[in-house]
Amino acid sequence: MPRIRDDAAQRARLSDAVFTALAELGPTGLTLRAVAERAGCTTGLVLHTFPDKRALLLHARAVLHERTRVRADQAESTAPDPAAAVRAVALGALATDADRAAEARVWVGFLAAALSDPALAERHAGNARAFADRLARLIGAATNLPADTCTARAGSLGAAVEGVTALAAGDPDHWTPERQTAALDVVLRAALAPEPDPRS
Repeated sequence: MPRIRDDAAQRARLSDAVFTALAELGPTGLTLRAVAERAGCTTGLVLHTFPDKRALLLHARAVLHERTRVRADQAESTAPDPAAAVRAVALGALATDADRAAEARVWVGFLAAALSDPALAERHAGNARAFADRLARLIGAATNLPADTCTARAGSLGAAVEGVTALAAGDPDHWTPERQTAALDVVLRAALAPEPDPRS
């Protein structure tokens, strides 16, 4: 039993170390040595768990996806109505505190690595589409607009979330939480607006 607990703790340390190394050092600094230093283990142990750089990157992205999914689920389930859920889920993805700033750096770092790796690019696109699908569903519940309109609005909102997050990751002093929220609120108002009456 102690060995099982030790193995679980070791896996948790390695997982945190991979995520932290990518957040702090970017994709070029995500090395076996950097992960081993943060996990307090040998590079051999890291290599045994993650056979190559792609495995490190994919693990960090999986951790990021799970963190954001859990947060979005919580925001959606506690919102008082669908419109509030759209806003809570979208704003919850911004880099407005230290943990989410680290997540933003992981997101940007993974995207940078994905530009030259089709497998990473596929994972990135799949996760982005899952987020847009959630937004489309929530916008539909909030507005009762046609599905294609909700999909288009969700795409614009998701792009705004990702753009603001990337800007905040690169220039956090300028892109304060307040500025991020204000920028996204502009797009949120458009995403939730009723469809114009063609007769007017």
